[in-house]
Amino acid sequence: MPTSFYTLFANIEAVLWVILFFGGSIFVHELGHFLAARKRGLQVDRFSIGFGPKILSWKRGGVEYCISLLPLGGYVALPQLADLQEIEGGYKKTSNKLPPVSYVDRLLVLVMGAVFNLIFAFFLATLLWAVGQPMSEEEGTTVVGYVAKTLHLDEARMAPGPAYLAGIQVGDKVLAVDGVSVKRFTDIEQTLVTGSGRDAEGHPQVNFLIERAGQQIELSLKPVLALANMTSGETLRIVGISPAHSITVGQLLPHSPAEEAGLKPGDCLLAIDNQPLFSMIQLSEYLDSKAGGPVTLSVLRGTETLTLQVAPALVAYTQPSLKLSAQEDPGAVLTLIPDSAMPMAMPVSNDTPIGGLLIFDIHEGDQGKRFGQLHIGDRIVGLADGHGITSLTVFEKALQALKHEHPTAIIQSPHEATFFWTAPSALIPEIVAPRTHAMLGFIRNTTPVIVHIPPLDQFKNAIRMTFRVLGSLFNRGSDIGLNNLMGPPGIMRVLHTFSTIDVRLVIAFTVLLNINLAILNLLPIPVLDGGQILFATLARLRGRPLPQRLVSSIQETFMLMLFALMLYVSFFDVRRWQGDRAVEKRMELRSEYYLEPVFSPSRGVAALETK
Repeated sequence: MPTSFYTLFANIEAVLWVILFFGGSIFVHELGHFLAARKRGLQVDRFSIGFGPKILSWKRGGVEYCISLLPLGGYVALPQLADLQEIEGGYKKTSNKLPPVSYVDRLLVLVMGAVFNLIFAFFLATLLWAVGQPMSEEEGTTVVGYVAKTLHLDEARMAPGPAYLAGIQVGDKVLAVDGVSVKRFTDIEQTLVTGSGRDAEGHPQVNFLIERAGQQIELSLKPVLALANMTSGETLRIVGISPAHSITVGQLLPHSPAEEAGLKPGDCLLAIDNQPLFSMIQLSEYLDSKAGGPVTLSVLRGTETLTLQVAPALVAYTQPSLKLSAQEDPGAVLTLIPDSAMPMAMPVSNDTPIGGLLIFDIHEGDQGKRFGQLHIGDRIVGLADGHGITSLTVFEKALQALKHEHPTAIIQSPHEATFFWTAPSALIPEIVAPRTHAMLGFIRNTTPVIVHIPPLDQFKNAIRMTFRVLGSLFNRGSDIGLNNLMGPPGIMRVLHTFSTIDVRLVIAFTVLLNINLAILNLLPIPVLDGGQILFATLARLRGRPLPQRLVSSIQETFMLMLFALMLYVSFFDVRRWQGDRAVEKRMELRSEYYLEPVFSPSRGVAALETK
């Protein structure tokens, strides 16, 4: 099947999963109201999926069923409970005088939407428990595999790693964060992000309880706010730790030190020079620190522990690049990479013929947006004065010849026609040599594990996370705001993304979604079910109904507020998507910039010793 057809059908399948689980969650909620109302003998005028004007409708058994324009929720029109005709698409209420509804009936009908969401969630959680869900090894641990000494806060700022400053070490096991017990690394991240701790000066603070060498240690960390999405501007608390994982050889690269020294697929690296290994990044940094010198590996093969002497190879893993710095603002930098006609296995030289230069990275300086017209992925094909780009050296010399002049470049953009761009200042070119790493030459086996989490544990995790997010929204010490919430576009996007990976991830997210819907709908906020329960309870306590005009005014006001909130969070959903697309575009360019390691043959084979 042609790739285009495969992509088309894959996307159709993903959309169908979104409709099934997102639309199904709304349908289940409204079905709970509907069935409870019918069971208790209430009048049902309409059962609608969505708000606003009707797209499709039909009548059966005295009930109008319809699908409405705005898929932001749904409703069951129950004239005996509340006057919502302006909100619920302007439907005409039953004209007959209807008997009043008892408090118990009202309560049961209102609460059954959330109950049905919980039933649906429990059914899916049980299914997921039976079939298991994929989880990476990193997600399932609380052991620290790497501690960053420095962190990138955004494209221009860096800061010391809070975990490193606090003394957290590789191999530490995190037991609790801010007094909350953690079982997985995702628990650590979620508790950290939603934390609200502050020190005496008002800076973010978080307390870790760790286990090291059998002893429990309490440490206080000062999280930093890092940019999570360049377009939406969201920031999140981070401390600079990564989870531990085993280092199991999946594939050996030809002629690599690992292959020629005798490593085999399935081998597990335990230690390097007697230092326990907890992650690939830890291994990579250690190899670089040895500058290609020989190292001793402890390897588990089956039930045997082997010792292996191996000399890592220094291998280029990037193409050379051209850095253009603004003469008047050195912090403003464009990073350009060769645009070759075909993928290169080896880095091009400075004089290798190329067809242009791709914008790989953009750093704005301190004096405003100098490169606002340019985007990552744009292609520079030459200068307006006639100088083409035949090689890195040729283009570097052409810019050097302009000296203090403002060069004008010819830009080919994927989004618009070719255009001319004049630099706001002279550009200082600098060819950056290919980067090298000391490498052993194997690809790690990253096969996910299948975990079977009991339904009650899934519920506990989802409920705890929901209330932590709600709590952080109303806590002045938190760094979580309304812009961090996810609206319908974001929910559908997550479901779509998960459906292209594994449908079990869709099911797991739908469990969380339905528990969220149940909890949020029971909050005592007008328009939501919890608000209706509040009105009914107040009426019962005062012994007579609340003034209908007052109830309607409150309902309409809060409905406008709800729609405003939906639009607000949906705006950030779209901005988040735009930011993620920029990241994806950069990832696509990685294939032009980053190289697959290539090793030269004729290395000596080191001997293996069995312990």
